[in-house]
Amino acid sequence: MRQYLTSLLAASVLAGGSVLSGCASTASGVQTSSLSNTPPATLTQVAPAGTVLAVVRYPAFVEADDQNAFAESYTRAAIGGRAAGFSTAGAEMLANSVVLKSNYFAMSLYRELTERLPEHSVLLSPHRVFRNADGNLTSEPVTQAESIASVVTIDFTAYTFPDFERMMSDKPSTFGDLVTPLVTVRTDPRASVASEGILLASGPVVDAAAGGNHAAALDDARALQGGRIEASAPELDFISYISGTPRRSPDTTRLYGPADGAVRLYPVETIRLDRYELATLDDTQMDVLEGPFTEAFANRVIRLINGTDATKATMMRRADVIADYDESLAALTLVGSDDPDYLARLRYAERLLEAEQKYLSVQSLRLYDGVMNGEMGAQVRDMLQEEHRVMERRRRLARQQNVSTMAAIAAAVGAVAIASNSNNDGRGASTGEILATQAMLQGAMFSVTEAMRRNRLSKEAGYNYISSVMPTLDAQTDIQVDLIDSNETITAIRFEDLKEKLSELYAENQRALDVTATRCAYDGPDGQGTWLGACANGMAEGTGVGVFRNDQGDLVEHYGHARQGRAEGPGYRIVRTPDESISIEGTFANGLPDGVARVERSGSVVNRQFKDGRDLGAVIALLPVASPFDLDRNEMDPPTG
Repeated sequence: MRQYLTSLLAASVLAGGSVLSGCASTASGVQTSSLSNTPPATLTQVAPAGTVLAVVRYPAFVEADDQNAFAESYTRAAIGGRAAGFSTAGAEMLANSVVLKSNYFAMSLYRELTERLPEHSVLLSPHRVFRNADGNLTSEPVTQAESIASVVTIDFTAYTFPDFERMMSDKPSTFGDLVTPLVTVRTDPRASVASEGILLASGPVVDAAAGGNHAAALDDARALQGGRIEASAPELDFISYISGTPRRSPDTTRLYGPADGAVRLYPVETIRLDRYELATLDDTQMDVLEGPFTEAFANRVIRLINGTDATKATMMRRADVIADYDESLAALTLVGSDDPDYLARLRYAERLLEAEQKYLSVQSLRLYDGVMNGEMGAQVRDMLQEEHRVMERRRRLARQQNVSTMAAIAAAVGAVAIASNSNNDGRGASTGEILATQAMLQGAMFSVTEAMRRNRLSKEAGYNYISSVMPTLDAQTDIQVDLIDSNETITAIRFEDLKEKLSELYAENQRALDVTATRCAYDGPDGQGTWLGACANGMAEGTGVGVFRNDQGDLVEHYGHARQGRAEGPGYRIVRTPDESISIEGTFANGLPDGVARVERSGSVVNRQFKDGRDLGAVIALLPVASPFDLDRNEMDPPTG
């Protein structure tokens, strides 16, 4: 008797989620995000010509052959505890649901940012998830949205704990009226060296996000050593997290207050949507995530954009895109020049970048429309509403369990004690006791069964992304190109068509450039390196970027001015050690820092005095610091995000 009731009680606890002290879980969630304390924000940042302010990235679909690999990785890396067991079918359903709902809810953030930021300054970048040649799970952009420079990129994933039996307890979940956002706001790692470019992130993905940015920065530096300007795009942080790709551990800090070279942590929180708004989801203009999360998150994103050095954030990718049209011009754009021929040619190239920006912006609007107003969006809304009804039944059941069923279990356990005190006289459990306990078990399993049935739709709806949303990428688009001395209308079906026609325009109309960027020798303090930029007599002479390895073998990038092959004048130097990345911005002489410089390292941003490369200690923070990007600007602490 004792064994029977004990095992039945244990089974009911597993099936119903968390049953503690006679209280069943209701998967309640919070009404508003912790981000809601962020003050309203107004944009003050100005992005360089031909760049955007934000790119929203999210998992769009998983390749059919890699569904099981994705489900396995997703289950192994459960957030909020270990998954109780592994069911291939169940895990694939929930994994598909994560991708599908990320598609849908990412549109809320896109819409909010496009309403708050200038036209053509926000792009969507859906990612396909697949296994690479080494068999490792990864992701890559479906469109060319990440080929254009942006001040920040935002990773968004709608997360669900990968266990049907516990997803309705206190585990993070995106189900029915619950949404658990996993987010990262990153910039180029050259713009926030101390944090590896990660400005804000959900706690579980910080190290994966920093590792991805660090690896991309190393790839870019190695390309510079080889005489090429390339800007890598890391895979989605959620994919890095579940696949276990290399990590990096920058300092972290609380969500509010100054960052000082650290990553702001956004806690994992499950947000409960308004049930009355959820009931009107058939209206495609209804944004149920805006009130509890997206509006506040957009305020935070805008503040982070305002506090980011847009020149550093966009310089490498801008140069990469310009190199498609003019390799001899690209490296000069990293730091810039006041040469009239250079400025004339740059202005022409920037008009072509703006044409790319407009094309990708139109494409993003079509993606949004395809998701929200197409079959895929309709299926997601139907699923969410059905899941909400299931969850409400589950909550009612939980309340009933709390007042009656748990009392019956207590009586059943009491009967065990009586039977035990009677030396197990052979009396079995009464019919009422057994039925009461079984009722709790069956009731707790009810919503799980319903959830599995409804989530089968996630795979079907996911396929609709390929069949109904992807074709929007190949729609004909007319782009007006406002050139310096004329206007051109370019018709393109694919982005590659646009690039080809823009390249023809540039070749026909490019202006003569007396000073061109080339590859030549550059002497770092501890050895020979490579310089891309202005050269004379085979040595660095003028503006550009130099790359070398120091005595410790660390890869060093130096952006600024050179004379006779060595850094001279305002410069921005980045040292990537095995443990952290460090930047030094200030005046250099004979290849070494000399004067006041801003030094950033993990968890620290301070001004320090240098003499012939020797660090003499900290100085007053408000002292002006020379910058190769703008000699006239007074380097003050940037606005906090």
